[in-house]
Amino acid sequence: MINDDTVDVEKFVKVPEAQVTLGVPATYREMLRQAGIGAEDLRVLNEPSIPRTLFELVLVALSLAAVPVIYAVAPHPLTFVLCFVLSVRNSNCLAQLIHTSDHGALFKNPRLNAGVGNACSYLLGYTRAGHRLAHLRHHLYLNTEKDPDLVWATPQQTSRDLFRAWAHDFLCLSALKRLLQYSQTDKKTFTVKPWRAVSALLIIRALKVMWPVACVQLAVLAAYSALIGPRFYLVFYVLPIMTLYPAQIRLRATVEHSFDVGYAPKTSSDLWVTRSTRARWFERFVFAPYGIHFHFEHHLFPAVPHYNLRNVRELLKRAGLPIPLTPGYIAFVLTKIKSERHHPVTRSAA
Repeated sequence: MINDDTVDVEKFVKVPEAQVTLGVPATYREMLRQAGIGAEDLRVLNEPSIPRTLFELVLVALSLAAVPVIYAVAPHPLTFVLCFVLSVRNSNCLAQLIHTSDHGALFKNPRLNAGVGNACSYLLGYTRAGHRLAHLRHHLYLNTEKDPDLVWATPQQTSRDLFRAWAHDFLCLSALKRLLQYSQTDKKTFTVKPWRAVSALLIIRALKVMWPVACVQLAVLAAYSALIGPRFYLVFYVLPIMTLYPAQIRLRATVEHSFDVGYAPKTSSDLWVTRSTRARWFERFVFAPYGIHFHFEHHLFPAVPHYNLRNVRELLKRAGLPIPLTPGYIAFVLTKIKSERHHPVTRSAA
């Protein structure tokens, strides 16, 4: 693992060679080298597709608009559930577009890439700059104390820990913690757990960077107010983002990066645990749209746009390289619970 705070995260986005170096243990880099996979193989896969990106942006925009429109046209308990689930999917679609933007893979033009990423992040309620800073550190320091994503799942957590943490998610506590984390835009002062030392300066800085988010959210509130009333902005937009959305991020983080029951890392490289998921269609629709389930492939080659990760898998398969796969998000948790019944486990550190 990389343990040097002086690492320039900008290189992680802009230099093609860095995507097979930073954050990936030497054992995996050597496997890729021996298989002959390098920058040339990835050059085509690295190229953003403007038509594909525009199509996905239009699709997300229509889906966002569909939630209040559907309920305005047909208010019913069934459409209520449909709109709530669709809202969670919309959040995941926006998050994946932001994620792709973080790695400079949404558009080749840096300004356009950042601008669209910003617009998506404002719709999701946070800043792209803060998300990008936290996410690139997640790649660099995966499963270490410096990994910002430990707010979602520690690698050694048990299923009991997971269920206890879900209670925090549904009480909006996790969303508030993440909001504080994403309000940090200076890598020199960035901290993984800013909520442990909340100060007036931290709040002022957060408010300063969050004003575009507030403007966009006021526009969304106005649209909901005009169509179905302001309370449904809270029910269909804010509530999913603050509760179910964090809960399913925790589910994904657990599946993608937690240790198997009985696994004991012996070196720092052993902490680098990442999996892809054979997600069911419903899981892909709600939890993992836009290729989120190709997670192992993404951690190997993060600069590859999400829609090309399937091709990365084929490249790895042709090279004979193993791809850690789990049968599904929910299936993973059920298997974990079953395994814990047959193996002694220790509680993870909170």
